[in-house]
Amino acid sequence: MVAATLLVERGSIYDQSEDWGSYEFVSLPSPGDRIAAHYNDGMHYLTVICVHHKPVSVAGAGEPERTAMAGASVVAKWTSSD
Repeated sequence: MVAATLLVERGSIYDQSEDWGSYEFVSLPSPGDRIAAHYNDGMHYLTVICVHHKPVSVAGAGEPERTAMAGASVVAKWTSSD
């Protein structure tokens, strides 16, 4: 499982994204994938626009241990809900 922040576009692509919080995925989705997410007591259907990867460099010999965690944000367009 990989955790990623879910950012949802509900209006125009130029509107502010809604941060729906952190969700766990079996693997990160790809652009065009459809996902279903529970949010505010409902099931919402989204289409993935892009995934922003947040890599962290690996410490080499003699360097201090890394303190940050790798992560990702999934940006998706809201399409419908139940």
